[in-house]
Amino acid sequence: MSSTTVSFNLKTAGFANYANQTLTFRLLTAGADKTDDTVILPGVVTATSAANGTGSVSLFRNGESDIDSVFEVIFPNREKAKFIIPSGSSSIHLSDLLVDHVPSGSDTQQSSVFDAAIQRANHTGDLTLDSLPNGSITGTLAVANGGTNASSASAARTSLGAQEQKDVLDDLGALSAPASDGQFIVATGAGAFQYETTSTARTSLGLGTIATQASNSVDIDGGAIDGAVIGANSAAAGTFAALTSTSINVSDGNITNAGDINCDSISADDAATGLNVIFDGTDTGDNKITLTDNLASALDITESTNSYLKFTTTNSGEKVVIGKDLDISGTTTAAAVTGTNVLSTATLGYKVGSGGTVTQNSSKSTAVTLNNINGEIVMNNAALADDATAVFTFNNNTIAATDVVIVNVASVGTAGAYQVTVGAVAAGSCSISVLNVSGGSLSQAIKLNFAVIKAVAS
Repeated sequence: MSSTTVSFNLKTAGFANYANQTLTFRLLTAGADKTDDTVILPGVVTATSAANGTGSVSLFRNGESDIDSVFEVIFPNREKAKFIIPSGSSSIHLSDLLVDHVPSGSDTQQSSVFDAAIQRANHTGDLTLDSLPNGSITGTLAVANGGTNASSASAARTSLGAQEQKDVLDDLGALSAPASDGQFIVATGAGAFQYETTSTARTSLGLGTIATQASNSVDIDGGAIDGAVIGANSAAAGTFAALTSTSINVSDGNITNAGDINCDSISADDAATGLNVIFDGTDTGDNKITLTDNLASALDITESTNSYLKFTTTNSGEKVVIGKDLDISGTTTAAAVTGTNVLSTATLGYKVGSGGTVTQNSSKSTAVTLNNINGEIVMNNAALADDATAVFTFNNNTIAATDVVIVNVASVGTAGAYQVTVGAVAAGSCSISVLNVSGGSLSQAIKLNFAVIKAVAS
């Protein structure tokens, strides 16, 4: 199967050029050609008219399909029309398709707008009440469709299972006028009401003796008080054998003579004042923080998820881990302790997680960006001639103008085929040059390892 260029020329109702209008072409059903084993799946293609109203789009020639396959075009006003691109047409106008090549041989294009009008004329499809002309509506509307399935009020109540409200009002109407203030209307049985006051009303409402106590003289001898604030306006003393509470506020008072306090956290009451933990033991050894034995993190001093100082008590692996910069005698170090000599008996370098990888796009001269102190650059596999040099910019915000950037070849198809040099080291970038010394042209995705060594000029 092949494609066909479908062109169009859009005009307004006043025959002016209709610019910047998007037509949506939708393949409604799949096409297939058993000759070339091609199957075209349904989908959408769009095209926008130029300033003069013209445009074009390349579409699958569904007229060549061995099964029925139909296109639909959707105009900016949401009107839709269907068509079939005839076999053998490398190009055709949309107007020809809408007039001469509609599905099922129809002479008049049936758009969605015309379809809706035909539905209204034939009383088919969904019909909203606001689309009806003024006049009367006869018959009944089923309950399932939002109606009452009735033509009278009483029949509607029966259909909907509703009670006429006057039934209860008639029962209430049997009451005489109230004799005094403070009377309640209480149901005494089916269809019967009466007035009640004081103790009779309290009994009907299920109230106990506390309902008769004054607010300033309440005596509670049992039960439980839940969800209440005691002493909100004028706190007094209280004596408790045991106190269980989800929150205690002592109004800036002191908690004294306490033994062991078990809690989840201690925080400042006022952030502006802060928190002062005073170790005021007078004898040597009195003030201490005791950690739990054999824990990978027995004590961790943190801010959010950042660990500043962590104490590890793991057996035979006890240590203090410094997670941030350490300032010793006014000298700030980068999360490390420095001295005249920094020595290692095993590994000296960057830890896992500090590196990164970037892949070069387009060509071997395309700039790459990777803001890690070390990592890997995978170059583009474009051809590099013998004795030719590919130069690209390496952007990295960890590089300072005084730093030393080390780059070498990590892996490549031909060993010893390349020489790598670094130049133009500046704040945030450097240039990397790769020279082909293999004796022939090579098209390989060269992998380069790099590391930034921090250095200063003075």
